[in-house]
Amino acid sequence: MRICIDGDSVLPGKPAIVMVNSPADGVCTIRLLDMADQQVFVVSQDRTVHTGSNAFYWNGTFQGLPAPEGTWRLVMEMDGRTAEAAVNIGRMIPCVISPALSASRTITGKNVTVTCCATEAGELQVALLQGAAEMTSFRFRVEQGDGENIFPASVPPGMYQVMLTLSRADGTMSEPVLIPLEVTDPETTFSPLGDTLEANRDYALNGWTVPMDITDEEAVWQALTAEVTVLDDGKGHDLRRQLTVRAEPSGNSAGIGVVTVLSQGVHVLERGEEWSLIECYSSSFAGSAVLNWNVLIRGYVPTAYLRTITPNQEMGLVVDKLTQRMYVFRNGHLYSTLLISSGLSNERQPYNETRSGEYLLVSKVGGFHSDNMYCALGIRFNAGDLLHEVPYISRNMDYSTTEPRLGTKASHGCIRVQRKPTPEGVNMQWLWGHYRENTKILIWEDWQGRQIPVPPDDTVLYVNLKRNHYYHCSDRCAELGTRNPRPMAYGEISGEAGSKLKPCPFCNPVPKKDRLQEINTLYAPGGDHDPNMTKARESCPRTGKEK
Repeated sequence: MRICIDGDSVLPGKPAIVMVNSPADGVCTIRLLDMADQQVFVVSQDRTVHTGSNAFYWNGTFQGLPAPEGTWRLVMEMDGRTAEAAVNIGRMIPCVISPALSASRTITGKNVTVTCCATEAGELQVALLQGAAEMTSFRFRVEQGDGENIFPASVPPGMYQVMLTLSRADGTMSEPVLIPLEVTDPETTFSPLGDTLEANRDYALNGWTVPMDITDEEAVWQALTAEVTVLDDGKGHDLRRQLTVRAEPSGNSAGIGVVTVLSQGVHVLERGEEWSLIECYSSSFAGSAVLNWNVLIRGYVPTAYLRTITPNQEMGLVVDKLTQRMYVFRNGHLYSTLLISSGLSNERQPYNETRSGEYLLVSKVGGFHSDNMYCALGIRFNAGDLLHEVPYISRNMDYSTTEPRLGTKASHGCIRVQRKPTPEGVNMQWLWGHYRENTKILIWEDWQGRQIPVPPDDTVLYVNLKRNHYYHCSDRCAELGTRNPRPMAYGEISGEAGSKLKPCPFCNPVPKKDRLQEINTLYAPGGDHDPNMTKARESCPRTGKEK
């Protein structure tokens, strides 16, 4: 049994590699001891190791506290055996904690405020990166503690990363911290289509203009509670009925897409006396009058059909097709996060793709059969698309083929929701019990170029290896249990030490780095994450294909 550490010293705050060679699978504890065998510091408790070579990152801290400076003995204990190596702990490097931007989306030249906590006084560098290229940077003298600094987004429109680094007088720098920032043209509307409309210059924050940033609770809540404009031609309350969106302001003009009455929100861009210009995602199903599959269209509808509805002001839902999560908001804050499965299209069935946009929950449908499966607790939000509990095979209530796919696309267009309760007690049964008509649901499109942020390595998660091999985002998760839970850094969970750990299906922690990298590579700018839909849309051009 051997233990060693890469490099001559460890600087708390900077990752170092600890290497362990173990003669058997087991659980070990690693500590710093002085020459009198007195414990100085805990490096890792109850760490799982496997036979042979093991390696993990250690940043010189434990539960947020840095190891003390000095030369110590790094001692590993397992099954009554020990191994040790000398290690020198140096001075803690500067660190940037809890960084945030005043907005995740801004316009060229507009000032952006960055807030963060500096662990010591020094120089804060704020750089705007596009890919690996540094476009511009700013330097600020900061004191220890919380502070904010203002810099102009003086770069061309595009997607950027704001990189923060803190350095002290001796030149030692913090590990860089990255925050995404989208910069748009000053004359560009915040419409998803991204072109210029005079009527939309002074935009209101709503479901169509809100940045796709679930951490901006204030902006998301404003969007969830903003009024919704739907189409109502006064011909009854058939909640599956659809109306055609026209290419020109005329009933004889070609259809370019369809909108479901009463439940599907539209973004009004120009309101005319007889016809109004709107944008929305075409809600084409297999039998729709116009086949244009989940394409963001802009066209005309009769102004008389426009009707404004105030949604539920106490709760709202966001479904993100990129993360395959549902985010439940209550009274202004993110309340709980659920695993979902949205629609999985294929070459023969492009209409399986769940349509994006802004919708209202309009009726309880209840349970229904789909092929050989039963879908319980259905709530309608868009013609044939419903929220419902993850289905089971009817003959024996078997969830084994559907539940493991939560967190990925899998449905025929509906949104499957987890049945296992989150730490807040939320599941599809809870949503059914808290249903109120006209609760808003935003469905965010997984645009090519969108990326999922990777958490910092020191993000605290939780494990209880004596109970299961899940990792958890909450210490209140029922699956974690109350005996022997311990914190574990995200960097460790994503490394070799966490190789056998899986994300908990109850509390839904962030996926490991390799999974996030897989998703972000698939959605990287210039790629094509869904060639089936691309091919299907090519056969249904933007002018539509009316049946």
